[in-house]
Amino acid sequence: MPFRPTAPFLLASLIALGCAARAGASVLDLPPAPLADARLAQATATPAMPAPTMHEPPAYGGPGPAGAALRSLILPGWGQLATGHNTQAAIFGALEVATWTSYATFQRQGNLRQDSYFQTAQLYAGIDLEDQDEDARKLVGQYRSSDVYNQYVVMREAAYFYEDPVEQQQYIESRSIQPSDAWNWGDDFAAFERYRAQRRSSEQAYKNGQYALGFAVINRVVSAVAAARAAKSRQREVEALGAAPGQPRASMAWSLAPGPGLVPDARVACVVRF
Repeated sequence: MPFRPTAPFLLASLIALGCAARAGASVLDLPPAPLADARLAQATATPAMPAPTMHEPPAYGGPGPAGAALRSLILPGWGQLATGHNTQAAIFGALEVATWTSYATFQRQGNLRQDSYFQTAQLYAGIDLEDQDEDARKLVGQYRSSDVYNQYVVMREAAYFYEDPVEQQQYIESRSIQPSDAWNWGDDFAAFERYRAQRRSSEQAYKNGQYALGFAVINRVVSAVAAARAAKSRQREVEALGAAPGQPRASMAWSLAPGPGLVPDARVACVVRF
């Protein structure tokens, strides 16, 4: 038997369709959730470009060439230490310590050996050299006695340079060794040779001390030159690291070459580095 909708059935169907349509419209009209809104804004937003950074060259915090050289002139190795060259600083510092240690040692040796030949002269030649000058100490080691010096040196010089007997006598009296400063080694030739050896040893020790002082000066000069070059090289390295890519840097260069004549051929150039 075919189904025929009745009026009540049709009325109920229309009411149900209207409720469904109202419910759907209310769901579509709801505002979006905050989380979904944030994700949507993040997905559709244009990425921001990073702000450009300014190029700042690094600064050199060490001393300049003049300051480094002055430090090493005062104390070898100080300039190298200030520029970061610790190995060179240790080498120059060790040389400085060794130099002054050697100087003190040689001075001590010279003093001890001097005391030794002073005692030898007093015991075997009868003369106190403490208050004598260097010339008198040298004569004691050259002649066996003061009488030998007066006879073979002073008198011969007087006879050679002067013909007048009065002038000869004046010369002899002015140049002769006085009795208060006289010496005589006698027949003890071994003591005489010992004195000469001790004196030579003392003089050599003092001379070695002078060499040590000279080496101390050389060590300072070499350390100062090396420190100045190290500081200049470090400045160039920092400037090279701080230069912007593609930024040219200009410097002057010169050289000398043998010319056709006596005048050399000078060449000057401007070097540009990129």
